[in-house]
Amino acid sequence: MTTPRLGIGFLGEPGLRAMAAAGARAEEAGFESAWVAETRITRDAVTGVTALLLETRTLRVGSAAINVFTRGAGLVAVTWATLAQEWPGRVVLGLGGGSAVPLAQQGYPHDHTVSRMREFAEALRGAWTSPSPYSYEGAYLRFEGLDVEVRPTEPPPIYFCVAGPRALACAGQVADGVVFDAFLPPSYVVGARSRLDESAAGRHFGGELAGVVVVSIGADRAEAVAPVRPVLAGYIVNFPELAHAIGVDAELMAAMRERAVHDGVEASASLLSDELISRHAVCGTAAECRERIAEYRAAGLELPILFPVAGSLERSIDDLAGA
Repeated sequence: MTTPRLGIGFLGEPGLRAMAAAGARAEEAGFESAWVAETRITRDAVTGVTALLLETRTLRVGSAAINVFTRGAGLVAVTWATLAQEWPGRVVLGLGGGSAVPLAQQGYPHDHTVSRMREFAEALRGAWTSPSPYSYEGAYLRFEGLDVEVRPTEPPPIYFCVAGPRALACAGQVADGVVFDAFLPPSYVVGARSRLDESAAGRHFGGELAGVVVVSIGADRAEAVAPVRPVLAGYIVNFPELAHAIGVDAELMAAMRERAVHDGVEASASLLSDELISRHAVCGTAAECRERIAEYRAAGLELPILFPVAGSLERSIDDLAGA
């Protein structure tokens, strides 16, 4: 019988040395993969991915995700080619469309994200496999005689880290796998699977279905929900595209954003009920969290990626290994 795959995820913390140690601990506990997010302007994914690869032996390591705005495609091509050369078969490139708020802070517009992701994936694969000099002409990305000096023997798979219907449709046509965004309930996986299959030219989507699962373990449900509340509030207020994708009520979103403007994001968190938080995250005792992860698997999620809330990383690795 095949052991179900389980991933561990990192969202800007802890520091690199602690992250690498946690990756080694997860590998020893039986986790199959580790993933580094880059949603906010915090520790970047590339250094995290590299640190994890250096400290582990078999763990598959990927970004979940880097966006297609703030790094040039040529740089991403040689970065992941370098990683894949050193650790063949262990590296995954997760691409995302980014989010409007952190991109605006850096002077980037948040537009045409799905088309940009498609072109990024196409151009990267060409840079890895086509003879040099390599040219690519897209609406948003262009290579003019790119002279690629670093090529992977085995090109790394490209996953799309997405939630919206248009991005899912594109992933079904282009991606080697998907990582569903955080805070999506198990019911979402069922519909997403159908959309991926439909977009794959009538064929069954053959890529891996992974998903970010925010985890909080406590003595009871109320204790476990508490540290998730400000995290979910921050995402609803600052990343409205994700809040829309996960099905947050529009009136609640508006009320939270209004309160955040006047009193701060933490104040808006009080508008979130325990029931809503439990619907979108895995919260409770270790046994309850295991049951909830099983619900995601039953819905079709092949690789739950556990993103523990701050302060619970080691406990999540130890108590949820093999879930």
